Amino acid sequence: MSSTDLYREELLEHYRHPQNFGKLKSADFSAHKLNPLCGDDIRLQMATDKKGKIIKIKFSGSGCVLSIASASMLTEQLKGRRITGLERIKPQTVLNNFPVPPSPARKKCALLIYDALQEILNNVKLKNQNGK
Repeated sequence: MSSTDLYREELLEHYRHPQNFGKLKSADFSAHKLNPLCGDDIRLQMATDKKGKIIKIKFSGSGCVLSIASASMLTEQLKGRRITGLERIKPQTVLNNFPVPPSPARKKCALLIYDALQEILNNVKLKNQNGK
């Protein structure tokens, strides 16, 4: 089996059996992103403890293999991390999850979960600035 075949199998596995797929009954932070070009639709939810550690993380929605696999892989990486340290995650961090980089036209699909994370981080900053 070639490395390209393994790459495809890994993506398909995350697409068919995504990790952390579902909805939280109670979330401290939530973001919803839609890619109007292709219709990919992702909602990211997080619950944190008092120290800002992610104790539960889920995503839901529908989309292509890249968007669902990317969300599955990133949510696995975020489990147990402190939300305040997540600003160090860059788009390339997400793209590095793919052994073969997505084509320029498909990067938006792979980065939809990153966009949702950025929305949450912006909300965390606002919340901290307002002292709530």
